[in-house]
Amino acid sequence: MSSADGSGMLSAQEFEKLNVAAQAAYEHKNYPDAVRLYQQALGTINPVEKPAAHAEARNNLSVALLKGGNAQAALEQASGTEHIFAGIRDPQRQAIALGNIAAALVELQRHDEGLEKYQLSADLFKQTGNDEMRSYVLREISVLQMKRGKQADSLFAMDAALASKKKLNWSESIIQSLMRIIRRMMGSN
Repeated sequence: MSSADGSGMLSAQEFEKLNVAAQAAYEHKNYPDAVRLYQQALGTINPVEKPAAHAEARNNLSVALLKGGNAQAALEQASGTEHIFAGIRDPQRQAIALGNIAAALVELQRHDEGLEKYQLSADLFKQTGNDEMRSYVLREISVLQMKRGKQADSLFAMDAALASKKKLNWSESIIQSLMRIIRRMMGSN
């Protein structure tokens, strides 16, 4: 039995229980349960009263749907949330939403659209100073460019990804050194 307020919505405490259970299912790679629990949690939030929380829940559901193999549903859940975060001036969550949209688009073989969303995400992460997330997005751009046969663009994206990280591991340091050599060979320093 759940306690509901006058609108039929579950209490914040019950939302939190569902959200924590969904996160645990996701971490254990039990995507069907994560999707089910995120859907239940999403149903507890009034999108008019709490647009940011609703958009956040939609993004969580989107990630679980994508991991569960349903890219179209993932795209549908994430789409539009970037505008909500832009409206409340939260560029960090806007960048995350754009990245979620991009990942679903790429999975749906809509590479040009995915690349555009990834680039917007990387730009927002740069604005917020989140170098780790920007580096992650730039690596995704690099992989996508490589798949599309655009090796030079892929290398430049990877170079930017590595340049935005504060600390590189040994393999990243090697790649960065190779990138310097390639830049010199191409005549751009």
